[in-house]
Amino acid sequence: MQPAASNFMDELSSTGLWVELLRNLFSGGYVLLVVAILAFAIRRFAGPRGRVPAAWHLPFAAFAFVSLLVLGLAREPIEAFLTALVEPLNQLTARTATDWPRAVVIGIFRTLLATLFLMLAIQLIGRLYWRWERRLHSIRDDRRPNLQHWVVAGTTLLRVFRVVSIFLLIIAALPYYLSQFPRSRQLVDLASDFFGTPARSILAAVLAYLPDLGYLVLILLLGRYCLRAIRYLFDSLDKGTLQVVGFHSEWAWPSYRLARTLFLLFLLMVSYPYLPGSKSQFFQGFSVFVGALITLGSSGAIGNVVAGSLLTYTRAFRLGDMVKIGDFTGIVIEKSLLVTRLRTPSNEEVSIPNGNVLSGSVLNYSARAAKEGVVLSVAAGIGYDVDWRTVHALMLEGARATDLITQDPPPVIWQTALGDYAVNYELRAATSNADRMWDTYSLLRQNVLDAFNRAGVEIMTPSIFAHRDASGLAVPDEQFPYKPRPAGIAVEVRQTP
Repeated sequence: MQPAASNFMDELSSTGLWVELLRNLFSGGYVLLVVAILAFAIRRFAGPRGRVPAAWHLPFAAFAFVSLLVLGLAREPIEAFLTALVEPLNQLTARTATDWPRAVVIGIFRTLLATLFLMLAIQLIGRLYWRWERRLHSIRDDRRPNLQHWVVAGTTLLRVFRVVSIFLLIIAALPYYLSQFPRSRQLVDLASDFFGTPARSILAAVLAYLPDLGYLVLILLLGRYCLRAIRYLFDSLDKGTLQVVGFHSEWAWPSYRLARTLFLLFLLMVSYPYLPGSKSQFFQGFSVFVGALITLGSSGAIGNVVAGSLLTYTRAFRLGDMVKIGDFTGIVIEKSLLVTRLRTPSNEEVSIPNGNVLSGSVLNYSARAAKEGVVLSVAAGIGYDVDWRTVHALMLEGARATDLITQDPPPVIWQTALGDYAVNYELRAATSNADRMWDTYSLLRQNVLDAFNRAGVEIMTPSIFAHRDASGLAVPDEQFPYKPRPAGIAVEVRQTP
């Protein structure tokens, strides 16, 4: 029985079938085991289950770290012991797979160390991710809108960090795993030949770009401090701590935005030669295409931007002023580089391109309203039968009855024309609140009309008498109850003999 078994083993050994079968089964099982271990680590430490660390996480990290440290320090004695342990198997497979058992156990030992290191690294990435994720969620309760956007951006960057870092770890460890076994080592050699030339070219390009990168970093650092100096300068002008003759404080922030834009364009031009790929034909052609596209497609927009910048220095109007631009009258609610927006008395929003604003005239009612008042005028035609002094008194009475009319300067009345049928009067009264000038206009006309009605004075030219019964006054009875009643018309009849 024993000689037969020995002969059978010798026959299998000569053919190598059982060695090949064993190697394939072992390779497949070992790969699945390593994949399962790494998947378990990712799911438990960096996945949703790692949000709240389990009780065994810290002891496991300590055990893995100590094991990795001890096994790493005692690597050579352990590998010598494993080599001696599998020496009988080496002799058994000497004719079909020379030194295969020793290479396998050494590879298992080394990949075990790599797996422990990967699990510790994944656990560290998971702890960092969930810790900062909790901090960001604690900030999310803040009601400031801008802060919410930063929280969303930070959460997205954390997720990218988690995925990319784990992916890079596995990709970096994969060649090490494959190089520990004879057959898979051929894949590493093939991959190094395939990717080695591009990698060496990329590395050489990166090393050659380092001087340009140094210039670029230096330019950006100097540009950053220059921007801070520019901001400090215009902030001082805005606060009044620094004064320049002829420079108004309201110009500070628009001038800062303009200066910052010009300086950033200057930095771009200076940095352009040091950008990676700036000397390539594609980069130069694309830059020409973008420049032509901006020049041809946005000439109107650039014109409006220039006009918006110039409007700041003309001081034609400010936010909140009541102005008339072209055919539109309203309150300025927005001044941007492209358009100026007005809110009309009908609560309509009108957007006017800054090019049109600059090329036309701007009537600003609010510019001098606070100090000197904006003048409102009410015109009326009164017949020659009413004394002009009476008309003046009635108009002034109506002006005094209007709340938003100021008495400094006092209202005045002008005789603007001596017409064929009536004298044309114009009441000129000032108000310091230009925003409500339309309401003031309505109240002023209303009070002037009431004053004339109470005095029994018609605001109607005598030319209208030809089209109505002129024996009565066109005044409401409620306001002038003592108006004379119409009398009969005396008719003299003469008889001829």
